[in-house]
Amino acid sequence: MGDAVFRGATTARWLGIPLYDADLWVEKGAPEGAPDYSRPFVVRIRYARPLAGRTIADVSREEIARLQAPAPAVLAEWHRQMVAAFPNVDRGTELAGMHVPGVGTRFFLNGAVLAELTGDDFSRAFFGIWFDPATRNPAGREELLGKGRAR
Repeated sequence: MGDAVFRGATTARWLGIPLYDADLWVEKGAPEGAPDYSRPFVVRIRYARPLAGRTIADVSREEIARLQAPAPAVLAEWHRQMVAAFPNVDRGTELAGMHVPGVGTRFFLNGAVLAELTGDDFSRAFFGIWFDPATRNPAGREELLGKGRAR
């Protein structure tokens, strides 16, 4: 994504404890609001504490199930792929997910390609964790979209 521009950032917390900082990068000229899935965009996460890759995959599955309710077999396959893709992280580890229209989601670990999970349906479900209006963190959604409080 050569012409990426910063849109917004947030800190995810659990019981007041910082888990990660996230930021959204979109194509120059992308419309305001939630990301346009006809264009590439990137959500970059920098972890504030160690987490197991399995935990990241499990929480992602739970949120995808809550927000999107895909067929059980589809959700199970997506979960299997996320478990295989997501590494254990330490404080300072950077994971990024890039929506690639017509392809799916390309994941990066500290800037290097990690994995690709194919399908726009997966991409919409995965990024819905942050951008669905029913997200668990509506203030964080607004911040990522550049509408929340200044950082």
